[in-house]
Amino acid sequence: MCASRSALLFLCVATVLLSEAQNDPVVGAFDLQRERMATNSMLVLGGWAVGTMITGGVGLTQVPATSESGRFHQMNIAWNAVNLGIALPAYLRGRKRLRRPTDTDLAVAVDAQRRTEKVYLINFGLDLGYIGLGAWMREHARTDVKDPDLWAGSGSSLLVQGGFLLLFDGVNHWLHTRHWQQQRTVLWRSPR
Repeated sequence: MCASRSALLFLCVATVLLSEAQNDPVVGAFDLQRERMATNSMLVLGGWAVGTMITGGVGLTQVPATSESGRFHQMNIAWNAVNLGIALPAYLRGRKRLRRPTDTDLAVAVDAQRRTEKVYLINFGLDLGYIGLGAWMREHARTDVKDPDLWAGSGSSLLVQGGFLLLFDGVNHWLHTRHWQQQRTVLWRSPR
């Protein structure tokens, strides 16, 4: 009988402690700020995508579609259709989370923070690859006798898009890393 009372008391105390840890306002504010930054970054990516697609559409009306400039605009439109397909759902999910924040514990918040940083860092590396591929495509255009405008225009587009994404991912990685560095000591001191 005494063992079951001790177990019941332990479960009650553990439940109270865990619920307090999940309702820590410092952890909640930290996680909310990370979510806000991520959501705002999707607004930037989506804005770039829409602006570039509009510019590409207008540009295509001004030049032959098979010219180097035409291929550049076509690639920009296609590339940014993908960017918009990433940015819009992520932005909408982020807005939903910001309107209805959920309680989170320290481990979950820190894990989300570190994953966000890693995603931007991995993307930064991919962006370097896009730039390298764009440069290679431009160089290949010099020797391709079939369709050098396709290679040069698409390569130029990859250089521009890769350059933007390199800046975008680099700035976002820096912002999220700075967020972590500024808040981690506060998080560790926060009562749980």
